[in-house]
Amino acid sequence: MRKTVVVAVLVLVSCGGSTPSSTLEGPSDTATTKSASTTPVEVATTVAQPIKDEQAAFPARLALTTKDSEIVTFSPNVEPVSTWGVVAPTGKVAATTVFADGKTTIRWHDLMTDAITAEVTIDGEFRATAVEQGGKIVALIDPADGSTTVVLATPEQGEMRRWTFPTVVVPEAFANAFAPEGNGLPIGVFVIEYLAADTYRVRVIDTASGQLGLPLNLRDKSQTVDEVMTAVSRTAVFEPMHQLLFTLYQDATEGGEDLGAFIHTLGLINGVWCLDVPPSLGLADHPGALAVSPGGERLYAASSTGGVAMFVINDLTDFSADMPVARQTAHLDAKASRVAIGASAREVVVALDGTIYRLDPITLAVRDSFAWDMSVEALTVLADDNIVLAGTGRMTMVSPDEHLLAQRVLPALTEEVTRLAVVN
Repeated sequence: MRKTVVVAVLVLVSCGGSTPSSTLEGPSDTATTKSASTTPVEVATTVAQPIKDEQAAFPARLALTTKDSEIVTFSPNVEPVSTWGVVAPTGKVAATTVFADGKTTIRWHDLMTDAITAEVTIDGEFRATAVEQGGKIVALIDPADGSTTVVLATPEQGEMRRWTFPTVVVPEAFANAFAPEGNGLPIGVFVIEYLAADTYRVRVIDTASGQLGLPLNLRDKSQTVDEVMTAVSRTAVFEPMHQLLFTLYQDATEGGEDLGAFIHTLGLINGVWCLDVPPSLGLADHPGALAVSPGGERLYAASSTGGVAMFVINDLTDFSADMPVARQTAHLDAKASRVAIGASAREVVVALDGTIYRLDPITLAVRDSFAWDMSVEALTVLADDNIVLAGTGRMTMVSPDEHLLAQRVLPALTEEVTRLAVVN
């Protein structure tokens, strides 16, 4: 965060800066890792041969989302089901809306079964923008010229709150703490307040009073943050263990100066922070992707230039330590038009167009690479180290020894895939 609006007891935090990676001691399994390495790694590649469609070999349930908010769910031997809406951070529930006759019907979809589990109707035309972690409470907006009406609704109580703000706000997430009145509402709703098309700041709606307030500093809870950022949101990933929502912002500028990229870190318990991305990744003006390890220990960022960075998540929440930086970086000897990344407990997988790299999760050393006959848009790494890839109109599962195990065709006209995950 760079351009600052000063408020009482405000401690500035950096967002979009150019802090280089360095060795950092700390309480984690990566304390012995070394500083950034940008030496290209030469790897041998193999080309896997296609097979006929095999549906049953996929995990029991997969869901992907696209850039136009389509949600496509897959089960073995069943045609995929498509809907349009927003998915809860846990990935189990989606909320969709239908407008007719001056009213909006909100529907809750169980992504495990494709069942509509509830629906309620509210007055006005609204669209869902966020679902709380439990999948019950939905935040919806009806933006007008220079103002926004926000509604909170649940299946049991229907419309619970309705506020109109004299500014453009978009709910992004719910605080992971509940109001003392016991009405089931979280104490706050984190929103992005847009001051211009690409200029924003984070605010919090107090659900008891309906007032817009300031978020706390994630690394120092005694401070609040009121800072203006100029950047464009590109991709996001949720880390459930620490309740952190990471969003990659690119093209950050201040006074015409290009400041690169940063990872906006939203702690759903009570804070925000911005994490500098090593400039060697080139994320200011190239596609990027984020992933977190299943146990919540590490955050990974990758660029289509071949750059990869690893952060230790405990570094971000320990405000007594030094400024958090990437514990390790690497540079893959390839460039691409798009990049995707995923992580299991044992490895990190990066796709640069159709070249797939398997990396050590701590050192980021390349263990293996192979070519695949698709331009990969999103991927996920399964617990058994099989990889599911989506792109070029289909979804495939690849074994650790690079054999095609299964393949599904995506529905016609599916837009670019932004997220691919197993629904547990």
